[in-house]
Amino acid sequence: MGGTKRVIDDKTHIVAGDMSGNIESDSTNILHCDRIGFQLAWTGTPTGDFGIDVSNDDTTWVALTLSDPVTAAGSADEAFIDVETAAKFVRLNYSFGSGTGTLTGKLTAKSISG
Repeated sequence: MGGTKRVIDDKTHIVAGDMSGNIESDSTNILHCDRIGFQLAWTGTPTGDFGIDVSNDDTTWVALTLSDPVTAAGSADEAFIDVETAAKFVRLNYSFGSGTGTLTGKLTAKSISG
């Protein structure tokens, strides 16, 4: 007998984030989800790096090493970060380099196994 799959559908993590400085989203409880996706879109001329932090207690955070790092390279763009993790909480961050812009970040998550 299979269990119920958990889905987090289209949670907006960051709305109109100011990319003229560092950004850190609120955390999301992803317990029982093993595939997480972040859809990012930004405007302006920002340069900086995106990262994903994970935690099991929503207090102590560890940066994931992304197999395909995502950066803002000085012009408007879009990106998708695909994450597979066993952590309970996840959050998105942006490390400012230079320039300005506005960031929108959305999260979806699901369990593959039931």
